Amino acid sequence: MTGHDPERIPDPSRRPGVAFTLRPIGFVQHTPKKRMRVPKYFVPRKRTTLEFFQPYLPGLTGLFPGFELWIVTYHAPSGRIPTDAWQGGDGVPGVFATSLVERPNPIEFLRARIVDIEQEKGLLQVVGLDVEEGAAILDIRPATSPHHGLTKPGE
Repeated sequence: MTGHDPERIPDPSRRPGVAFTLRPIGFVQHTPKKRMRVPKYFVPRKRTTLEFFQPYLPGLTGLFPGFELWIVTYHAPSGRIPTDAWQGGDGVPGVFATSLVERPNPIEFLRARIVDIEQEKGLLQVVGLDVEEGAAILDIRPATSPHHGLTKPGE
């Protein structure tokens, strides 16, 4: 057989037995309370505090207010098992076309802008983050293209 067969569904028994060890670099310390009815493309405007653990504080060097970040978090699953409805169909989008919390893996990839930084305390104040308080921070990265300079405006 050559090429891709769109009718073929992968055999779940052939999935590789892979284990991952994730070590949080900090946690979401404070986040604004969520509104009950959140618009489809809601972007929070209130500040969220991110606290980083001691060994990672030097990694905050070079960050500054106004800088935009991708923040990768892990949130504890609710314990609910998603039904087949999360797969989509019959006019309902699948989970990968939504921002539903119930996902195959409880990892979030979120964008935020730094408002204030206290590197010696390991604290970042950000806006634009829609995440639960206590969520583990797995990584942060500049939200820039590879060709964009990582310098403060005016330098």
